[in-house]
Amino acid sequence: MNIKISSASQGFYGISGHVGVGHAHSHSGFVQDDSAGFAGAVQILKAACNIDTTVSAVDIDVQEGVISVALAGGGKGKAAAARSFTPAEKEIAQRAVGQDAAFCQNVAVHTFGRIYGQGAMEQSAALEGACALAVLDSFKLALGEKFIVAEEAYPNKYDVFAGTVIDIDELPVALMLVINGTKGGIGPDEDYEGNAPSAAKSKLMKALGLDKVPTLLLESKAYIPGMAATVAENQFMLRAQEGVDHMELANSIYQAGLELQLPLRLEKNLLPIAPGALQKSTVDLGAAIIKLAEQLQMVDSADDKTQILAALNKICSQDAGGVTFMSNSVHGKMRGVGMLPQISCVLSMVITTEYADYWKIPRFEPEEAKKYLLLAAEGIKKLHMNAK
Repeated sequence: MNIKISSASQGFYGISGHVGVGHAHSHSGFVQDDSAGFAGAVQILKAACNIDTTVSAVDIDVQEGVISVALAGGGKGKAAAARSFTPAEKEIAQRAVGQDAAFCQNVAVHTFGRIYGQGAMEQSAALEGACALAVLDSFKLALGEKFIVAEEAYPNKYDVFAGTVIDIDELPVALMLVINGTKGGIGPDEDYEGNAPSAAKSKLMKALGLDKVPTLLLESKAYIPGMAATVAENQFMLRAQEGVDHMELANSIYQAGLELQLPLRLEKNLLPIAPGALQKSTVDLGAAIIKLAEQLQMVDSADDKTQILAALNKICSQDAGGVTFMSNSVHGKMRGVGMLPQISCVLSMVITTEYADYWKIPRFEPEEAKKYLLLAAEGIKKLHMNAK
C-alpha cells in the first residue's frame, strides 16, 4: 500500500478522527479511550508524512497553572489546569517524556495514573490536550500550507481542526484531525466532534470536500456494559444506522475487515437519531444529584455525609461525562459521535469485561492504530472499486 500527501485539493472519500479531551467516563460504567480516533487518524497521516510525535520535553509553570509539551518532531502545545499544578506534579509530569503524544489519553494516564473529566482531574486533561495540540503543530511545521488548521474562538474551550488530502494507492482521501478541549481541563465539551460542523470547521470541511463525500469517523476504544455479554474478545466495531447513514461504506469496510481476518462486528441499529434523548439523560442526572443533596441536608453523622459526598463525586466525575460532552440540541441531530447523516459511518473498538476490570481505563495501542489504518484504507478502496 502506498500512502502519500496528495496533489489534489479535495478527497473522493473522507476520514476524520477526534479526541474528546477528558472524556474517559460516562454513565452506567461506560469507560473509554476517547483519543483513539485521533491516534488512528495520526497513524494514517504518518504513513504519508512520517513525523516523530514522541514527547521530548514537558514543563509546568506552577504559578500560571500551565503545562507545556514539546515533541521530537518540533511541535509544541500547552494547556492550563483550573486548579494549577503542585511542584510534585511538575516532577511526576516527566513520566510523559518518551511517550507517543498521538495517543494523548494514554500519555495522561501513564503520567498521572488516571484521568477523569468534569473538573475532577484537570491536570491529566490538560496534559492530554497539550499533547494533542503539539501533534497538530508538528504536522503544521512539516507540511506547511498543505496542512490546513482552523480553530474556533470560544471563551471556555479550544476546538482545533486540521486536515489535508492524502493519496491511498492513488485514490485521494481527505483526512481531518479534530481536538475538542475545554480550558482549565474541565471538559468534555464535544459539540463539534466527528464531522459535525461548526463555523470554522465547516470552512475546512468544504475546502477538503468533507461536507459531501462518504466519510469514515474514527472513534473510541470503549467498555460498554450493555454490550459486554456479547464481547468475547476485544474487537473492532463498525456502526451505521440503517436508513440514515452510508451503509455502503460500512459494508465495504466490514468486508475488508473479514478479508484481513480481524475481530470485527457491524452494528446497524445503535445510532438512531433521537431528539430529546440527551435532554432526558441530563434531567435524570440532575434528579440524582438533587436526591443526594436532599439526603445530605437531612443527615447528622460524619459517616453519612462522607458516603453521600463520595456518591456525588462518583456521579460528577464519571456519569456526568455522559451529558456534559454535548449540547442536547446538537445530540438530537448529530448523535453521540457527531456524525452527518447520509455520508458517514463509524469505526471504533469494544472491549471485554476482563480487560476493563484489569486496566480500569482502556488503552488504545499502536498495533490497533495500524489496524484502523488497514480497515480504513482497504475498505475505502473496496467501496471505490464497487462503485465503478
